[in-house]
Amino acid sequence: MKEAWLKELLNEKFCIDSRAVTHGCIFVAINGEHHDGHDFAKEALKKGAKAAVVERSLGLENEIVVENTVEFLLKSASMKLSADVIVGVTGSSGKTFTKQLLKRLIPGCFANPGNMNTEIGLPLSILNEYNGEKIAVLEMGMDKRGDIKRLCHYFPPKIGVVLNVGRQHIGKVGSQQELFYGKMEMFDSADIAVYNADDERMEEYLKEKPKIGFGMQKGDIRLKDWKYESFKTVAIYETPQGEVLLKLPSIWHRGHLLDLAAAMATLQALDMEFNPLKLQGMEFMEGRFKTHILGEIVVIDDTYNASLQAFEAAIQAMEKLPARRRIAAVGPILEQGEFSKDTHEKLSRALERLDGVFVLDGFEGSQYINPSNVIERSEDPSKLAKKLVKFADSGDIILFKASRGVRMERVLHAFRRILGW
Repeated sequence: MKEAWLKELLNEKFCIDSRAVTHGCIFVAINGEHHDGHDFAKEALKKGAKAAVVERSLGLENEIVVENTVEFLLKSASMKLSADVIVGVTGSSGKTFTKQLLKRLIPGCFANPGNMNTEIGLPLSILNEYNGEKIAVLEMGMDKRGDIKRLCHYFPPKIGVVLNVGRQHIGKVGSQQELFYGKMEMFDSADIAVYNADDERMEEYLKEKPKIGFGMQKGDIRLKDWKYESFKTVAIYETPQGEVLLKLPSIWHRGHLLDLAAAMATLQALDMEFNPLKLQGMEFMEGRFKTHILGEIVVIDDTYNASLQAFEAAIQAMEKLPARRRIAAVGPILEQGEFSKDTHEKLSRALERLDGVFVLDGFEGSQYINPSNVIERSEDPSKLAKKLVKFADSGDIILFKASRGVRMERVLHAFRRILGW
Protein backbone atom coordinates (compact mmCIF):
# COMPACT_ATOMS: atom_id res chain seq x y z
CA MET A 1 0.00 0.00 0.00
CA LYS A 2 1.25 3.46 -0.85
CA GLU A 3 1.97 5.66 2.17
CA ALA A 4 -0.07 8.54 0.70
CA TRP A 5 -3.14 6.32 0.62
CA LEU A 6 -2.44 5.04 4.12
CA LYS A 7 -2.23 8.60 5.45
CA GLU A 8 -5.74 9.24 4.15
CA LEU A 9 -7.04 6.37 6.31
CA LEU A 10 -5.48 7.74 9.50
CA ASN A 11 -8.35 10.18 10.01
CA GLU A 12 -10.85 7.31 10.27
CA LYS A 13 -11.72 5.14 13.23
CA PHE A 14 -10.19 1.66 13.26
CA CYS A 15 -11.96 -1.46 14.49
CA ILE A 16 -11.07 -5.16 14.86
CA ASP A 17 -14.45 -6.35 16.23
CA SER A 18 -17.29 -6.58 13.71
CA ARG A 19 -19.80 -6.13 16.54
CA ALA A 20 -18.36 -2.67 17.24
CA VAL A 21 -18.29 -1.46 13.62
CA THR A 22 -19.50 2.11 13.07
CA HIS A 23 -20.27 3.78 9.77
CA GLY A 24 -17.11 4.81 7.93
CA CYS A 25 -14.64 2.95 10.13
CA ILE A 26 -11.74 0.82 8.89
CA PHE A 27 -12.18 -2.85 9.81
CA VAL A 28 -8.92 -4.73 10.32
CA ALA A 29 -9.15 -8.52 10.17
CA ILE A 30 -6.92 -10.06 12.84
CA ASN A 31 -6.29 -13.80 12.90
CA GLY A 32 -6.53 -14.30 16.65
CA GLU A 33 -6.22 -17.18 19.07
CA HIS A 34 -9.95 -17.92 19.12
CA HIS A 35 -11.39 -16.15 16.05
CA ASP A 36 -10.23 -15.18 12.58
CA GLY A 37 -11.35 -11.66 11.72
CA HIS A 38 -11.43 -12.57 8.04
CA ASP A 39 -14.61 -14.55 8.77
CA PHE A 40 -16.32 -11.29 9.76
CA ALA A 41 -14.99 -8.90 7.12
CA LYS A 42 -18.05 -9.20 4.87
CA GLU A 43 -20.35 -8.53 7.84
CA ALA A 44 -18.28 -5.47 8.81
CA LEU A 45 -18.65 -3.96 5.31
CA LYS A 46 -22.40 -4.60 5.35
CA LYS A 47 -22.64 -2.77 8.68
CA GLY A 48 -21.01 0.33 7.19
CA ALA A 49 -17.25 -0.11 7.39
CA LYS A 50 -15.47 2.02 4.81
CA ALA A 51 -12.91 -0.67 4.05
CA ALA A 52 -11.73 -4.07 5.27
CA VAL A 53 -7.99 -4.64 5.71
CA VAL A 54 -7.22 -8.31 5.10
CA GLU A 55 -4.23 -10.61 4.58
CA ARG A 56 -5.79 -12.48 1.65
CA SER A 57 -8.30 -11.48 -0.96
CA LEU A 58 -11.87 -12.34 -0.02
CA GLY A 59 -13.36 -10.99 -3.24
CA LEU A 60 -14.98 -8.13 -1.34
CA GLU A 61 -15.57 -4.62 -2.55
CA ASN A 62 -13.38 -2.12 -0.65
CA GLU A 63 -10.95 -4.69 0.67
CA ILE A 64 -7.31 -3.72 1.20
CA VAL A 65 -4.89 -6.65 1.08
CA VAL A 66 -1.73 -6.38 3.19
CA GLU A 67 0.93 -8.90 4.12
CA ASN A 68 0.24 -8.74 7.87
CA THR A 69 -2.70 -6.92 9.48
CA VAL A 70 -0.99 -6.52 12.88
CA GLU A 71 2.02 -4.91 11.19
CA PHE A 72 -0.45 -2.71 9.30
CA LEU A 73 -1.89 -1.48 12.61
CA LEU A 74 1.56 -0.83 14.06
CA LYS A 75 2.81 0.99 10.98
CA SER A 76 -0.38 3.07 10.71
CA ALA A 77 -0.20 4.11 14.38
CA SER A 78 3.50 4.92 14.04
CA MET A 79 2.70 7.25 11.15
CA LYS A 80 -0.07 8.97 13.13
CA LEU A 81 1.92 9.46 16.35
CA SER A 82 3.71 12.81 16.07
CA ALA A 83 4.72 13.34 19.71
CA ASP A 84 8.04 15.06 20.39
CA VAL A 85 8.62 12.84 23.44
CA ILE A 86 7.48 9.27 24.00
CA VAL A 87 7.59 7.84 27.52
CA GLY A 88 7.42 4.04 27.51
CA VAL A 89 6.22 2.32 30.69
CA THR A 90 6.48 -1.38 31.48
CA GLY A 91 6.89 -3.72 34.45
CA SER A 92 5.39 -6.86 35.94
CA SER A 93 2.85 -4.78 37.87
CA GLY A 94 1.85 -1.14 38.25
CA LYS A 95 2.04 -0.18 34.56
CA THR A 96 -1.50 1.15 34.24
CA PHE A 97 -1.40 3.01 37.56
CA THR A 98 1.94 4.68 36.76
CA LYS A 99 0.59 5.73 33.38
CA GLN A 100 -2.50 7.21 35.07
CA LEU A 101 -0.26 9.14 37.47
CA LEU A 102 1.79 10.57 34.60
CA LYS A 103 -1.40 11.46 32.73
CA ARG A 104 -2.45 13.60 35.72
CA LEU A 105 0.99 15.07 36.36
CA ILE A 106 1.99 15.96 32.78
CA PRO A 107 -0.21 18.73 31.32
CA GLY A 108 -1.87 17.84 28.01
CA CYS A 109 -0.14 14.50 27.44
CA PHE A 110 -1.58 11.48 25.63
CA ALA A 111 -1.80 8.10 27.35
CA ASN A 112 -3.18 4.90 25.87
CA PRO A 113 -6.44 4.20 27.73
CA GLY A 114 -7.09 1.25 30.03
CA ASN A 115 -4.69 -1.64 29.62
CA MET A 116 -4.47 -1.41 25.82
CA ASN A 117 -0.77 -2.20 25.88
CA THR A 118 -0.30 -5.03 23.36
CA GLU A 119 0.83 -5.09 19.73
CA ILE A 120 -2.86 -4.72 18.84
CA GLY A 121 -4.31 -2.65 21.68
CA LEU A 122 -1.57 0.00 21.70
CA PRO A 123 -1.74 0.93 17.99
CA LEU A 124 -5.55 0.84 18.08
CA SER A 125 -5.59 3.30 20.97
CA ILE A 126 -3.22 5.64 19.11
CA LEU A 127 -5.21 5.44 15.88
CA ASN A 128 -8.51 6.13 17.63
CA GLU A 129 -7.56 8.41 20.53
CA TYR A 130 -4.38 10.32 19.74
CA ASN A 131 -4.92 14.00 18.87
CA GLY A 132 -1.45 15.38 18.23
CA GLU A 133 -0.28 15.72 21.84
CA LYS A 134 3.42 16.58 22.15
CA ILE A 135 4.10 14.08 24.94
CA ALA A 136 2.83 10.49 24.72
CA VAL A 137 2.92 8.12 27.70
CA LEU A 138 2.63 4.59 26.34
CA GLU A 139 2.07 1.56 28.54
CA MET A 140 3.70 -1.48 26.93
CA GLY A 141 3.02 -5.09 27.92
CA MET A 142 4.68 -8.36 27.04
CA ASP A 143 3.80 -12.04 26.86
CA LYS A 144 7.20 -13.11 25.56
CA ARG A 145 10.67 -11.79 24.95
CA GLY A 146 10.71 -9.54 21.89
CA ASP A 147 7.27 -7.97 22.47
CA ILE A 148 8.67 -4.79 24.06
CA LYS A 149 11.37 -4.56 21.37
CA ARG A 150 8.71 -4.71 18.67
CA LEU A 151 6.60 -1.97 20.26
CA CYS A 152 9.68 0.22 20.80
CA HIS A 153 10.61 -0.20 17.14
CA TYR A 154 7.38 1.50 16.09
CA PHE A 155 7.06 3.85 19.09
CA PRO A 156 10.67 4.60 20.19
CA PRO A 157 10.73 6.01 23.73
CA LYS A 158 12.94 8.92 24.70
CA ILE A 159 12.37 7.91 28.31
CA GLY A 160 11.96 4.25 29.22
CA VAL A 161 10.40 3.32 32.57
CA VAL A 162 10.70 -0.20 34.02
CA LEU A 163 8.91 -0.52 37.35
CA ASN A 164 9.78 -4.05 38.42
CA VAL A 165 10.40 -7.56 37.11
CA GLY A 166 8.40 -10.18 38.99
CA ARG A 167 6.84 -13.49 37.98
CA GLN A 168 3.83 -12.22 36.02
CA HIS A 169 3.19 -14.45 32.95
CA ILE A 170 6.28 -16.51 33.77
CA GLY A 171 4.51 -19.62 32.51
CA LYS A 172 4.25 -18.03 29.05
CA VAL A 173 7.70 -16.46 29.01
CA GLY A 174 9.53 -19.54 30.23
CA SER A 175 11.99 -18.31 32.87
CA GLN A 176 12.84 -15.43 35.19
CA GLN A 177 15.80 -14.59 32.96
CA GLU A 178 13.63 -14.35 29.86
CA LEU A 179 11.24 -12.09 31.78
CA PHE A 180 14.07 -9.82 32.87
CA TYR A 181 15.65 -9.42 29.46
CA GLY A 182 12.23 -8.99 27.86
CA LYS A 183 11.54 -5.99 30.12
CA MET A 184 15.06 -4.61 29.60
CA GLU A 185 14.26 -4.20 25.88
CA MET A 186 12.62 -0.93 26.94
CA PHE A 187 16.00 0.45 28.00
CA ASP A 188 17.70 -0.69 24.78
CA SER A 189 15.59 1.84 22.86
CA ALA A 190 15.36 4.69 25.37
CA ASP A 191 17.70 7.68 25.70
CA ILE A 192 17.08 7.95 29.46
CA ALA A 193 16.23 5.06 31.79
CA VAL A 194 13.93 5.39 34.80
CA TYR A 195 14.51 2.20 36.75
CA ASN A 196 13.92 0.39 40.03
CA ALA A 197 17.20 1.03 41.82
CA ASP A 198 16.45 -1.68 44.41
CA ASP A 199 16.88 -4.27 41.64
CA GLU A 200 20.63 -4.78 41.32
CA ARG A 201 20.16 -6.54 37.98
CA MET A 202 18.90 -3.30 36.43
CA GLU A 203 21.82 -1.30 37.83
CA GLU A 204 24.27 -3.76 36.26
CA TYR A 205 22.36 -3.85 32.96
CA LEU A 206 22.26 -0.08 32.56
CA LYS A 207 25.91 0.63 33.48
CA GLU A 208 26.82 3.91 31.74
CA LYS A 209 23.36 4.70 30.31
CA PRO A 210 21.81 8.01 31.50
CA LYS A 211 19.42 6.96 34.26
CA ILE A 212 17.30 8.08 37.19
CA GLY A 213 16.52 5.55 39.90
CA PHE A 214 13.65 5.12 42.34
CA GLY A 215 13.07 2.67 45.17
CA MET A 216 13.02 2.21 48.92
CA GLN A 217 16.66 1.39 49.65
CA LYS A 218 18.35 3.13 46.74
CA GLY A 219 17.62 5.68 44.04
CA ASP A 220 17.28 9.38 43.36
CA ILE A 221 13.64 9.23 44.54
CA ARG A 222 13.19 7.05 47.63
CA LEU A 223 10.06 6.06 49.50
CA LYS A 224 11.13 6.35 53.16
CA ASP A 225 7.93 5.50 55.03
CA TRP A 226 4.15 5.73 54.95
CA LYS A 227 1.14 5.36 57.22
CA TYR A 228 -2.64 5.57 57.08
CA GLU A 229 -4.77 8.19 58.80
CA SER A 230 -8.57 8.13 58.50
CA PHE A 231 -8.30 5.95 55.37
CA LYS A 232 -5.94 8.36 53.70
CA THR A 233 -2.23 7.87 53.04
CA VAL A 234 0.66 9.92 54.39
CA ALA A 235 3.95 9.17 52.62
CA ILE A 236 7.48 10.52 52.98
CA TYR A 237 9.90 10.63 50.04
CA GLU A 238 13.55 11.58 49.85
CA THR A 239 14.30 13.53 46.66
CA PRO A 240 17.29 15.48 45.29
CA GLN A 241 15.48 18.61 46.50
CA GLY A 242 15.01 17.25 50.01
CA GLU A 243 12.35 15.40 51.97
CA VAL A 244 8.77 15.56 50.67
CA LEU A 245 5.69 14.71 52.75
CA LEU A 246 2.58 13.85 50.73
CA LYS A 247 -1.00 13.43 51.89
CA LEU A 248 -2.76 11.24 49.35
CA PRO A 249 -6.45 10.45 48.91
CA SER A 250 -7.57 6.90 49.89
CA ILE A 251 -5.39 3.90 50.73
CA TRP A 252 -2.24 3.52 48.62
CA HIS A 253 -0.17 0.38 49.17
CA ARG A 254 3.59 0.08 48.78
CA GLY A 255 3.32 -0.74 45.08
CA HIS A 256 1.28 2.40 44.40
CA LEU A 257 3.73 4.54 46.36
CA LEU A 258 6.70 3.12 44.44
CA ASP A 259 4.79 3.77 41.19
CA LEU A 260 4.48 7.39 42.33
CA ALA A 261 8.24 7.44 42.96
CA ALA A 262 8.71 6.22 39.37
CA ALA A 263 6.39 8.97 38.12
CA MET A 264 8.34 11.59 40.08
CA ALA A 265 11.59 10.25 38.59
CA THR A 266 10.04 10.44 35.11
CA LEU A 267 9.13 14.09 35.67
CA GLN A 268 12.74 14.70 36.64
CA ALA A 269 13.85 13.08 33.37
CA LEU A 270 11.44 15.39 31.54
CA ASP A 271 12.79 18.39 33.49
CA MET A 272 9.28 19.03 34.84
CA GLU A 273 8.23 20.04 38.34
CA PHE A 274 6.22 17.61 40.46
CA ASN A 275 2.94 19.19 41.60
CA PRO A 276 1.27 16.98 44.24
CA LEU A 277 -1.93 19.05 44.09
CA LYS A 278 -2.71 17.30 40.80
CA LEU A 279 -3.15 14.05 42.71
CA GLN A 280 -6.01 15.38 44.83
CA GLY A 281 -9.31 13.80 43.90
CA MET A 282 -7.61 10.86 42.24
CA GLU A 283 -9.62 7.67 42.75
CA PHE A 284 -8.71 4.08 42.06
CA MET A 285 -10.74 2.22 39.47
CA GLU A 286 -13.01 -0.65 40.50
CA GLY A 287 -11.01 -3.82 40.89
CA ARG A 288 -7.70 -2.00 41.43
CA PHE A 289 -7.34 -1.77 45.22
CA LYS A 290 -10.56 0.21 45.51
CA THR A 291 -11.61 0.58 49.15
CA HIS A 292 -15.30 0.38 50.15
CA ILE A 293 -16.81 0.72 53.60
CA LEU A 294 -19.79 -1.62 53.90
CA GLY A 295 -21.38 -0.74 57.20
CA GLU A 296 -18.59 -1.45 59.68
CA ILE A 297 -16.67 -3.79 57.37
CA VAL A 298 -13.89 -2.49 55.10
CA VAL A 299 -13.71 -4.20 51.71
CA ILE A 300 -10.72 -3.90 49.38
CA ASP A 301 -11.65 -4.69 45.78
CA ASP A 302 -8.40 -5.79 44.14
CA THR A 303 -10.02 -8.29 41.79
CA TYR A 304 -8.63 -6.96 38.51
CA ASN A 305 -5.37 -8.92 38.55
CA ALA A 306 -2.74 -10.51 40.76
CA SER A 307 0.96 -11.23 41.16
CA LEU A 308 3.08 -12.23 44.12
CA GLN A 309 4.35 -8.65 44.41
CA ALA A 310 0.83 -7.24 44.35
CA PHE A 311 -0.40 -9.76 46.95
CA GLU A 312 2.51 -8.89 49.23
CA ALA A 313 1.82 -5.15 48.89
CA ALA A 314 -1.89 -5.63 49.60
CA ILE A 315 -1.24 -7.75 52.70
CA GLN A 316 1.31 -5.25 53.99
CA ALA A 317 -1.25 -2.44 53.60
CA MET A 318 -3.83 -4.46 55.54
CA GLU A 319 -1.30 -4.95 58.34
CA LYS A 320 -0.81 -1.18 58.59
CA LEU A 321 -4.56 -0.50 58.78
CA PRO A 322 -6.44 -0.72 62.11
CA ALA A 323 -8.72 -3.76 62.10
CA ARG A 324 -10.36 -6.37 64.33
CA ARG A 325 -9.34 -9.09 61.86
CA ARG A 326 -7.70 -9.18 58.44
CA ILE A 327 -9.30 -11.60 55.99
CA ALA A 328 -8.74 -12.45 52.32
CA ALA A 329 -10.93 -14.06 49.68
CA VAL A 330 -8.44 -15.20 47.07
CA GLY A 331 -7.97 -17.12 43.86
CA PRO A 332 -4.81 -18.23 42.07
CA ILE A 333 -2.19 -16.33 40.09
CA LEU A 334 -2.60 -17.63 36.55
CA GLU A 335 -0.09 -18.15 33.72
CA GLN A 336 2.57 -19.60 36.01
CA GLY A 337 3.05 -22.84 34.09
CA GLU A 338 5.65 -25.13 35.67
CA PHE A 339 6.24 -22.50 38.35
CA SER A 340 2.64 -22.64 39.61
CA LYS A 341 3.31 -24.79 42.69
CA ASP A 342 6.24 -22.65 43.80
CA THR A 343 4.33 -19.39 43.21
CA HIS A 344 1.33 -20.49 45.24
CA GLU A 345 3.42 -21.93 48.05
CA LYS A 346 5.02 -18.49 48.36
CA LEU A 347 1.54 -16.93 48.25
CA SER A 348 0.37 -19.31 50.99
CA ARG A 349 3.22 -18.21 53.25
CA ALA A 350 2.23 -14.57 52.77
CA LEU A 351 -1.44 -15.36 53.50
CA GLU A 352 -0.43 -16.98 56.82
CA ARG A 353 -0.10 -13.45 58.21
CA LEU A 354 -3.88 -12.94 57.98
CA ASP A 355 -6.67 -14.03 60.32
CA GLY A 356 -8.59 -16.05 57.77
CA VAL A 357 -8.49 -17.06 54.11
CA PHE A 358 -11.29 -18.09 51.74
CA VAL A 359 -10.16 -19.82 48.52
CA LEU A 360 -12.01 -19.88 45.19
CA ASP A 361 -11.09 -23.28 43.73
CA GLY A 362 -11.43 -24.74 40.25
CA PHE A 363 -8.51 -22.96 38.57
CA GLU A 364 -4.95 -23.91 37.74
CA GLY A 365 -2.88 -23.27 40.84
CA SER A 366 -5.72 -22.98 43.38
CA GLN A 367 -4.93 -26.46 44.74
CA TYR A 368 -1.58 -25.14 45.93
CA ILE A 369 -3.10 -22.33 48.02
CA ASN A 370 -2.96 -24.05 51.40
CA PRO A 371 -2.15 -21.74 54.30
CA SER A 372 -3.07 -23.08 57.74
CA ASN A 373 -5.68 -20.34 58.23
CA VAL A 374 -8.05 -21.42 55.40
CA ILE A 375 -11.62 -21.07 56.66
CA GLU A 376 -13.45 -22.25 53.53
CA ARG A 377 -12.76 -23.18 49.92
CA SER A 378 -15.21 -23.79 47.10
CA GLU A 379 -15.56 -23.69 43.34
CA ASP A 380 -18.92 -21.92 43.78
CA PRO A 381 -18.54 -18.10 44.13
CA SER A 382 -21.96 -17.74 45.78
CA LYS A 383 -21.28 -20.49 48.32
CA LEU A 384 -17.93 -18.96 49.18
CA ALA A 385 -19.55 -15.53 49.59
CA LYS A 386 -22.23 -16.95 51.94
CA LYS A 387 -19.58 -18.53 54.15
CA LEU A 388 -17.64 -15.27 54.15
CA VAL A 389 -20.71 -13.26 55.19
CA LYS A 390 -21.25 -15.62 58.15
CA PHE A 391 -17.62 -15.29 59.20
CA ALA A 392 -17.20 -11.52 58.74
CA ASP A 393 -17.95 -9.12 61.56
CA SER A 394 -17.71 -5.44 62.47
CA GLY A 395 -14.19 -4.06 62.31
CA ASP A 396 -12.92 -6.62 59.79
CA ILE A 397 -10.96 -5.77 56.64
CA ILE A 398 -11.54 -8.13 53.72
CA LEU A 399 -9.36 -8.31 50.61
CA PHE A 400 -10.74 -9.79 47.38
CA LYS A 401 -7.93 -10.67 44.98
CA ALA A 402 -7.00 -13.08 42.14
CA SER A 403 -5.86 -13.07 38.53
CA ARG A 404 -8.26 -11.56 36.00
CA GLY A 405 -9.22 -14.91 34.49
CA VAL A 406 -10.52 -16.12 37.86
CA ARG A 407 -13.22 -13.42 37.89
CA MET A 408 -12.96 -12.96 41.64
CA GLU A 409 -15.43 -10.11 41.40
CA ARG A 410 -18.18 -12.78 41.32
CA VAL A 411 -17.45 -13.55 44.97
CA LEU A 412 -17.33 -9.86 45.84
CA HIS A 413 -20.63 -9.09 44.07
CA ALA A 414 -22.34 -12.02 45.79
CA PHE A 415 -20.92 -10.88 49.15
CA ARG A 416 -22.25 -7.37 48.64
CA ARG A 417 -25.60 -8.64 47.40
CA ILE A 418 -26.12 -10.78 50.52
CA LEU A 419 -25.25 -7.81 52.76
CA GLY A 420 -27.67 -5.61 50.80
CA TRP A 421 -25.02 -3.24 49.43
